[in-house]
Amino acid sequence: MKRAGSIFVCSSCGFQSPRWYGKCPECGEWNTMTEEDKGGREDTRRRKEAKAIPFTEIPESVLTRFSSGFEEFDRVLGGGFVPGSVVLLGGEPGVGKSTLLLKSADMVSASGRRVLYTSGEESQSQVALRSRRLGVKNADLFFLGSQNVDDIIDAARKIKPSLVIVDSIQTAEDESLPSLPGTPAQIRACATKLLEFAKGNDVTVVLVGHTVKTGDIAGPRLLEHLVDTVLYFEGEKTNLHRIIRAQKNRFGPTYEVCVFRMEDEGLEEVKNPSQEFLSERNPENPGSCVSVCLSGTQPICIEVEALVAPSVYGAPRRICTEIDQNRVSLVLAVLARNVAAGLETKDAFLKIPGGFKVSEPAVDLACAVALVSSYRQIPVASDLVVIGELGLSGEVRMVPRLEDRVKEAFRMGFSRALVPERFARGESRKNLVGVRTVDEAVRHALSDRD
Repeated sequence: MKRAGSIFVCSSCGFQSPRWYGKCPECGEWNTMTEEDKGGREDTRRRKEAKAIPFTEIPESVLTRFSSGFEEFDRVLGGGFVPGSVVLLGGEPGVGKSTLLLKSADMVSASGRRVLYTSGEESQSQVALRSRRLGVKNADLFFLGSQNVDDIIDAARKIKPSLVIVDSIQTAEDESLPSLPGTPAQIRACATKLLEFAKGNDVTVVLVGHTVKTGDIAGPRLLEHLVDTVLYFEGEKTNLHRIIRAQKNRFGPTYEVCVFRMEDEGLEEVKNPSQEFLSERNPENPGSCVSVCLSGTQPICIEVEALVAPSVYGAPRRICTEIDQNRVSLVLAVLARNVAAGLETKDAFLKIPGGFKVSEPAVDLACAVALVSSYRQIPVASDLVVIGELGLSGEVRMVPRLEDRVKEAFRMGFSRALVPERFARGESRKNLVGVRTVDEAVRHALSDRD
């Protein structure tokens, strides 16, 4: 039964309604409507008169930043932390968010800045154990074991830090609200208070957020709109590599990516991802091909592994890891029509080693070459990198920033690049092999062996 003076709020998009819905009318999510008290907060502050000014009279300001301690992390942030900004770092439980931020807090405090690390999930002794394991020892790094947002802000006012880390926003609590921590009302209220504190005191605030099964950050969508930067920390717990992606950034480019490697002493940044992902490749294995994909603005060499086997069941299977299965099905259909008849009846397995997810079409041609290499049991030329998008008729098409991709491949020691003919025609270099069709690409890749 509905309580008097309450409303129902969608935990996904923040939609409000006086009645309960099984399916949110706004975002379409199921079972996300939670009951909350409707009482608003009283504003006892004296209201200041707001005055609008022309854009031409807005004074210019220089954007100052300070380093997170990780060069690659700074690049994703746009050059480092911005004073007065709020950063939301989301990821699955156990992926390494707390480890990353604790190590970053230690390095920031070592540079002479004060840092306040707060946790509502772990006790003081638990955080102490992790800090000793990571070698964190700095007098300018402070810890507060409280989930009360007012206690966090009061402690920050006394310490006057440059950086405040709240782990996590789902456990933060505003005691003026009757609801439990983690509810949309609590998350919204705590995030708003921390945002006001950050903007009013030029303090960088990092909020840790947990993700749900769909990959979205738990809580109302309003949380992502409030903050200045939204980062996603991704990676399988059984995999050594972790990837940070910038989904939103008011002070830098979006969709930038940096790679970390999980070690016993904590997370270590990978400054050369191409070398990291190709370090265990054996070029003599059939079904192995190298391509170059873009992670934000950074080109990275990756290996595409394919295995084609006889189908045991009636319908052939398509198993893909770290790459879209629909894209692989498209590539197989193009190959079956133009290159290898009968391939559509085989089981096909495709994998990107290292846990690096690929979603762009620039690896289409590499997938096609790897599949035919496995099907015919002929290794791909060891000095060759393959870049290009496939059309449904088998034509090889251009991809963005092809020049940067080719430079990265040559920097990694590859001497030839299989690229769309349109790009090779405009270049005078002999190490570019231009192809028009997938059949031509396969013939070049599999017949030109060292």
